[in-house]
Amino acid sequence: MLKVVSLKISVIVATKNCQEHISDLMDSLAKIVDEDVQVLIIDSSTDETPEIASKYDFAEVVKFDKPGLNAARNYGVKRADGDIVIFTDCDCIVPKNWIKNILKVFEEENADVVGGSAKNFFEEVYLVTDYANEGIWPVMPVYKERIILTRENFRNVRLPPGNNLAFKKAIFERGYFFDEEYKYGCDEIDLLWRLCRDNFKIVVDPDVYVYHKHRTSLKELLRQEFRYGMGHYLFFVKNRDCPISWPAAVGSYFFTLFFTLLGFSYFIFQPLFVSLSVFTLTTLAEVYTILFIYYFKKRKLKLKKCLLYPLLDVACHISYLLGFLNASIRERIACRER
Repeated sequence: MLKVVSLKISVIVATKNCQEHISDLMDSLAKIVDEDVQVLIIDSSTDETPEIASKYDFAEVVKFDKPGLNAARNYGVKRADGDIVIFTDCDCIVPKNWIKNILKVFEEENADVVGGSAKNFFEEVYLVTDYANEGIWPVMPVYKERIILTRENFRNVRLPPGNNLAFKKAIFERGYFFDEEYKYGCDEIDLLWRLCRDNFKIVVDPDVYVYHKHRTSLKELLRQEFRYGMGHYLFFVKNRDCPISWPAAVGSYFFTLFFTLLGFSYFIFQPLFVSLSVFTLTTLAEVYTILFIYYFKKRKLKLKKCLLYPLLDVACHISYLLGFLNASIRERIACRER
């Protein structure tokens, strides 16, 4: 088992065209960094992001031209001096005890990886941003208790986001890196699964959190879910042994089959079309009712949220499945053209 032998820390932020956000992150980092903390900004921007970040003398801004978030992350790892490598994003704000709480979990659990929550920076301002933390399968998780991830519970735990993950650098020295094929999401899930499968200790903790500027419009949220679905397809291709690979695959193909049948029935056999339409509407109504009761009775949310969150759940899951399906079709077309 790898052990923490130094308190030298490296914080890595991969940035691209985030000039409107970067100052908030850097201001929050300025309050917590000291001589034991290396801050690396791995920048691929064409806007003013590097100029803004360069105003903070505690940070090293590194120009990086290779495309891809994960390529930038991996490059940052190779430049990192710390024994602990922490990742966050430019649209986050870190609290004053962020690094302290991360190190506490490493020491108490002898962990190899520590992750945590991504709380809503715009709390009670936008319904969509609240939903990102409060949905039935949240876009950005908020943990209530410390959890050790295992192969057995991997499918039941909302996995920590890449904007709040810390690793012992020795993990990367043993050849575990972010897979640079991922362009749309599921990249951190891929790395976490490989580590979990190989018996590294991964711990998520409620005291390890950042504030994240969640998507503020429905269009942005659905686009985010669509891209995550595209990333999930690549995860499915690479990790069919993982229990979370299959639900999206089965769901997307069932979705395609059902609506293909619905479309054909409209032109070929109207009674079947009517029956399928009634079945669809009835099923959606039942799902809505169950979700409403869940939010109202168990979660005890405000009535407005209880009424709207089930609609967002359905819309987000459909968008996710469409993203998965889109990536699947693209892959098949690409294979035929080779």
